[in-house]
Amino acid sequence: MKWIREYYVKSILENPKKKLTQKSILLNTANIKTISIIASSKKEIEVIKEVVHSDLGNEITVMGNYYDEKSVDEQAFSYKDFTLFGKPREKLIQLLSLTPDLIIFTPERLNYFTLFLLQLQSTSYSMGFYNKETEPYLDLMLNNEEKDIQSGTALLIKYLKQIN
Repeated sequence: MKWIREYYVKSILENPKKKLTQKSILLNTANIKTISIIASSKKEIEVIKEVVHSDLGNEITVMGNYYDEKSVDEQAFSYKDFTLFGKPREKLIQLLSLTPDLIIFTPERLNYFTLFLLQLQSTSYSMGFYNKETEPYLDLMLNNEEKDIQSGTALLIKYLKQIN
């Protein structure tokens, strides 16, 4: 049944909503209270959390999620967290009800479900590494020239601070 869900999610991504949300081009880092991370793994989330807390402060609330079809971890989500017609289920509805100030999106291997989750959180300011598929969804993008996620995330935060 994965292919049916994937088909509907893909069709939603290909036909974006007509109403685009208005966002400020600049995000003042002093106003950031919550950050959502969409990453490749639980380990990557922990590394990004450390960078966020060291560069932006420990008072920021950081939530993280990653795509994994086999994991039962609370932070993992998969195609099973979508209905047959591509609508988010309870777990994702709770996640989407929390509107973060900033989304850090870092998955290297993209799938329709992570992109759809990013699209559903379109009111938040989002940043990540450049990829042709993520271009419509990210507000700040950098080429991923760094070898590890820690230094890459530190560069993203550095540039976010510089544009303020």
